[in-house]
Amino acid sequence: MKEYAVISLETHIFFSRIMKEHALFLQAAFPAGEREYRNRANWYRAEFENTLGQAVRLAEGMVGEDVLRSGEVFTEFTAEAERQTAKLTKIPIDVRITRAEERLQGGCGQCTNGKTTRQIRQLNQRILGLLNGLIRFKKQILREVTSCTLYTVNYPLLIEHIIREAELYRQMILNLEENGCAVRENIVQTEQFWNQIMMEHALFIRGLLDPTEWELVETADTFAVDYCRLLEAADSQDCRTMDAITRKTLEITEKYRDFKAAGTKGITGCGIRSVILPLLADHVLREANHYLRILKEGE
Repeated sequence: MKEYAVISLETHIFFSRIMKEHALFLQAAFPAGEREYRNRANWYRAEFENTLGQAVRLAEGMVGEDVLRSGEVFTEFTAEAERQTAKLTKIPIDVRITRAEERLQGGCGQCTNGKTTRQIRQLNQRILGLLNGLIRFKKQILREVTSCTLYTVNYPLLIEHIIREAELYRQMILNLEENGCAVRENIVQTEQFWNQIMMEHALFIRGLLDPTEWELVETADTFAVDYCRLLEAADSQDCRTMDAITRKTLEITEKYRDFKAAGTKGITGCGIRSVILPLLADHVLREANHYLRILKEGE
């Protein structure tokens, strides 16, 4: 039960925030006249904000210090990125949750008891229901966008991208509910998933930067190529040669994280021309930090 509680909360304080931000990005990208879609996205944003707040309250003294200090839960830019994004989009964001995350103390399940476990189980079930609905909503958006019956400024690839992340989150919670513990994924599959996510981040960044930011565009393009090559290399390797690919992946991802951090600083400081929301910049930075923690745990 200790592992069940700790892994559940560590998963939620990262992924529930990711899901609420996905909903916000969807909401902000619809034309003003698409009230039904905007309202549905707003509902999921608010629901995942609520589940994130509950997970953060339960996480005090429960989650690992490595997770809290990894930069995947929050970064030095998160609160300011939220403030700026709320002002730009007129979509409310509860920055108090971020402040509460900054005050969290680790403990790796030292406070686990029957009541806490029941609360976490209820939270897992609630989130599974929300994820099922959000995934259906995202897939509906993708179908209508690709059949030219709905307009959004989000790329179809971005919608596919956020569907995959939601499906991963759902599978992780299903594994916890079915097995009572995390299911260790094959390292090749894990790296393939996150290398594709990182590659697509680079493609999105390249496409959302102003054309005058040609140096940043070229750097983003280089990272996209790097991750594409990692994906191709992993396809042709076996477990005996994956260590070399993992080391290369770690090296590239550390550089990529630094690029994203510099980009987030530039966007929140209004020093980079782009159509990237400040919170989107911070969002992809947190995902890079999350991936780095996974890679370092596997060393």
